[in-house]
Amino acid sequence: MSQIASRIKKITQFVAPLARSHPRLKPMHDITPKRSANDGVWTSTGDDPQFYFSLPNVRTPSGWYMVAIEVAGPAARDEARIYIDEGEGFSESASFSIPYHSQQLSKRLIKVPSDTKRLRFDPLGNIGEFTVSEFSLTAVTAGFAESKMLTKLMHCSLAQNYQSIEATQADLIKQADRTGQSYHAVLEQQYAALFSQSAVEEDYSQWVARVESQSEPSSLDIDRLLKSSSDRPLISILMPTFNSDSALLQEAVESVLAQSYSHWQMCISDGGSTDPAVTELIRSYTSRDDRIVAVFQSEPTGIAQNTNHALALAQGQYCLFLDHDDLLSRHAIFELVNAFTKQPQLKLVYSDEDKIDETGNRSQPHFKPDWNPDLLLAQNYICHLVAVETDLLRVAGGCREGFEGAQDHDLLLRLTQRITDQQVHHIPKILYHWRTAEGSTAAGASAKDYSSDSGVAAIRSYVESLDGEAQVEKGKYPNTYRVVWGLPDEAPLVSIIIPTRDRLDILSQCIDSVVNRTKYPRYEIIIVDNESVEPQTLAYFEKVEKEHNVKVLKYTGAFNYSAINNMAVRHARGSVITLMNNDIEVISEDWLREMVSHAVRPHVGCVGAKLLYQNNQVQHGGVILGIGGVAGHAHKYFDAESAGYFSRLHLTQNLSAVTAACLTVRKQTYLSVGGLNDSDLKVAFNDVDFCLKVGELGFRNVWTPYALLYHHESISRGHDNTPEKKSRFINEAAYMRQRWGDQLLQDPAYNRNLTLAHEDFSMAA
Repeated sequence: MSQIASRIKKITQFVAPLARSHPRLKPMHDITPKRSANDGVWTSTGDDPQFYFSLPNVRTPSGWYMVAIEVAGPAARDEARIYIDEGEGFSESASFSIPYHSQQLSKRLIKVPSDTKRLRFDPLGNIGEFTVSEFSLTAVTAGFAESKMLTKLMHCSLAQNYQSIEATQADLIKQADRTGQSYHAVLEQQYAALFSQSAVEEDYSQWVARVESQSEPSSLDIDRLLKSSSDRPLISILMPTFNSDSALLQEAVESVLAQSYSHWQMCISDGGSTDPAVTELIRSYTSRDDRIVAVFQSEPTGIAQNTNHALALAQGQYCLFLDHDDLLSRHAIFELVNAFTKQPQLKLVYSDEDKIDETGNRSQPHFKPDWNPDLLLAQNYICHLVAVETDLLRVAGGCREGFEGAQDHDLLLRLTQRITDQQVHHIPKILYHWRTAEGSTAAGASAKDYSSDSGVAAIRSYVESLDGEAQVEKGKYPNTYRVVWGLPDEAPLVSIIIPTRDRLDILSQCIDSVVNRTKYPRYEIIIVDNESVEPQTLAYFEKVEKEHNVKVLKYTGAFNYSAINNMAVRHARGSVITLMNNDIEVISEDWLREMVSHAVRPHVGCVGAKLLYQNNQVQHGGVILGIGGVAGHAHKYFDAESAGYFSRLHLTQNLSAVTAACLTVRKQTYLSVGGLNDSDLKVAFNDVDFCLKVGELGFRNVWTPYALLYHHESISRGHDNTPEKKSRFINEAAYMRQRWGDQLLQDPAYNRNLTLAHEDFSMAA
């Protein structure tokens, strides 16, 4: 046994819980007792219920605690949080997430600082009756906490695939050395991330049985389509093969033979296989079923050319691509034909997908967004299943040699130059099972390292065909990419608008960070003073106007975020506007260049940034419509370095909306939609409404992870905890639902199979 393992074993054996406390809960906000406070039944009257609590007989509650909770609430899954006030008030950056299933015990470790003043427990995020059956904090030693965190990381960190406690700790030490942090800081960050990344996600096999099976087409639907003579397009399935695993190839072909829609043609091109079992298997199928045709190359042929040989055999109106070891779902072709016949203008249709191993176990469902061109430049998110009009494929020239490994990505980019957004359609169903056999791309991108180089070449070829300049780089993860868009010869002047009222501590931090950490050459700062009264703040205004390119405007009246910004935009000299909260702090020096480079692109509207809490958890990864009834922030509370859902926390992408805490847009676009709604949305949701109006003009909103800033959220304005503020919030939410209706529940940048109860991209309950 190694010294590390021996030490941890001794710690675990030696340390038992030191003291267990069952704190008494005192309602603080949005909570009333159902009958009496003693029976544990409460009613949440808003979406932010809060309890105060203290630890009995504990004078200084510092140290490590194991928190155990059991809550029965209105939602099957929810999230509780423990907040710590160290003298500056409660904040998200000093809080601990505890995801849970209703009526099931959930635990996690938390570290309470020595200067803690108050403690808060938020049991859920919904309105309705709930019961707290268990709420306890057990004091443990630091060594015990370390052993528990390492053990959980070993079992739960699938991306690292840790095999032992020693390997887990060794990797964390390497991360600490690489980032300049302490080992314990990295350990605590990685452990905390486990509680923010779909920690309550439903088991996928249960979802398949409960949800997927209910969404399959009925036999009546299938019969109706099969009996229709005029609406039965022939689908050609293109399959290139080369020394395939015969058993997996057979399964792939059988998945086609099992299709509920029978009017298809299978076009196989074998690229010179040297294994006779492969060619014999293919010939056996062509002799059994005349819908299967094949051609055999006399010598090894690359994947691009081999696919084109299969395309040459195609007689169907549409072509579907199928790899030689993957599987189609039983109704895959039916769903495609159903889409093509109902929307005859379609040229390209794609679906969701998952992974399947050699024993048939399905995992890792990828529930994709609708058409998302910026995401396609960052990652081939379309991938499988994809079907394309045959004539379009041939006009585009099929697959190109020289892009092997990313030939499908290259093809998709070239196809999109020949079609409109309205000719692309996404089916939000799992229609394709991507094989995770050893050596396949699905098993791990590193299995085909060359594909990343080919991907860079494909994207570079695409952007070179567009007007303007851009550079293409590899992304943080394999097969992900970054396009660095160019600026005009003369960088446009940017007006950075920052509303404020006193709170000089955070305002000066914001201004200093912009001035000292922004490389972009041309900007002005407009501070909008909403009736500041503190002498030091007023003195700062005079000072900063003299020292920097800052202008201070006066706004008189009650706080109205929309009206304040609208007034400032009218006074702005810049052709580009950046809205910024006064509790923002710049991290990346290129943040403004990155945002402006997107904002000046012809089809782009609003541009949003990646915002972090002070503890380096994500505060804003873009806005997802429908979460919480109106909108929520994507990947909230994820660790900043986490990949997020299919790497999306590190990929530029189109989103329906972004937060105005840091938002860049052309001034002309801002004025075209009438600015922010200052009559119906004075404080909340004005940014979401604004982005949706910009989208109605035909612009795409963009979120970029390469503009990185801190957001010390709501420090200056406080919480909506007065009757007046609560009433205003309710009215503004009602306005959004009335104005945008079902659009809030059908976010094209999200997926109907993902939850609207949480911000973690977990599956819908």
